[in-house]
Amino acid sequence: MINIYMKRIIVVLAAFAAFLAAFAQEKTPEMLKKKELFSKTELFEDPAIFSNLQANSDLISEYESNPSAFKDDQLLPLVSCYISLKNVDKAKELIEKYVKAVPSNMRAIRMQATISLISGSVDNAIELYKKAYAMGDKDSVKFLASAYIMSQKADEVTPYLGELKELAKGNLEALNICMLYALRDSKKNDDELIKEVLNNADYEKIMASATPDGMNTLLRIYIAKNSIWPAKAALIPGRGAIAAEAWTVAKQAYGKVLEKDPNNVDALKGMGVVEYRTGDVMRAAQNVKKALDLGDKEAVSDGMMLFVRSGDSRIYEMFSDAAKNAAIIPVVRAAMVQYSVNAGDKPEIFYMACIGEGSDLLYKDSVVRDLISEGLKKYGEDSRAGKVKSVLDSTKAESPAK
Repeated sequence: MINIYMKRIIVVLAAFAAFLAAFAQEKTPEMLKKKELFSKTELFEDPAIFSNLQANSDLISEYESNPSAFKDDQLLPLVSCYISLKNVDKAKELIEKYVKAVPSNMRAIRMQATISLISGSVDNAIELYKKAYAMGDKDSVKFLASAYIMSQKADEVTPYLGELKELAKGNLEALNICMLYALRDSKKNDDELIKEVLNNADYEKIMASATPDGMNTLLRIYIAKNSIWPAKAALIPGRGAIAAEAWTVAKQAYGKVLEKDPNNVDALKGMGVVEYRTGDVMRAAQNVKKALDLGDKEAVSDGMMLFVRSGDSRIYEMFSDAAKNAAIIPVVRAAMVQYSVNAGDKPEIFYMACIGEGSDLLYKDSVVRDLISEGLKKYGEDSRAGKVKSVLDSTKAESPAK
């Protein structure tokens, strides 16, 4: 049972994680205020730019109040805004104007194809994807193959399979497309193709390209084909199952990896999450500690988060020595500050959180700053208090771009 202060920790972590995510974005919705850059469409490829619906709506309002203030070659960011707000008709109108003005923009042709697909014009979408692909937009092959599969024309994917398999080494969408292609014949699945693309998949690159929808698709394929799934590739559905809180599936996937490779640190940490969420906190800590002992420095942060969430002093003892000089990630440091302020006499945890590599962002978040101030009142007689107070006084709270 999570007690009241643990619930507060979760609230603080959610707020601080959002703060960090916004700070980490190189491209933010602030870009939508820079109309002078709109014709440089390569600057607007990051989805983070369109992540704030209010910012998207504000730009649309500006456009609709004075459309003539925007040149046709500045319309592509507006198309993305309209799509985000589900106004497909207006997006279609603007993309057609843009493509007429800039017919050589491959990304715009691909976007036009996607709008056609959303509108239900599958055949037109396929022709536009083929056009973008022929112009040199290699990413269009994924969308083209998806459109073929959606329209029950999976055999049309065959000429593009070689390129898709190459992309599948580091892209989740391409990986899923290859496997869906392999499943096109319900009576005779191409299990060898599934095993080939999974054996060649780079876990880190696949996860970097992952989306929630993509992980859900892969998870469904894994559940159907887990008997032929290569052990090393089971890390991917393991992560997907954790995100879906499908703990039985996650445990089976990570177990498959660890049976083949007992020292796989990603599987050990993943299994740690599963064990914690299913109630075995000490086993979770033991898995994470093994990953740490095998040289995974990030496991220190995982171990300290396990301690904070469980409040089990035995877990603190397992990780405290390594944590003293570790680069603990900011969100875990924030959790440690919250814990130390609310959980009795815990000066070591408070100062471990507030001092060291990765602690600087704590002082920039207004919520965590308040917690640090509370901690200084509680542990102000400690010799380290002066250092923390000095940093707090010399740092101002910052608001990341929205």
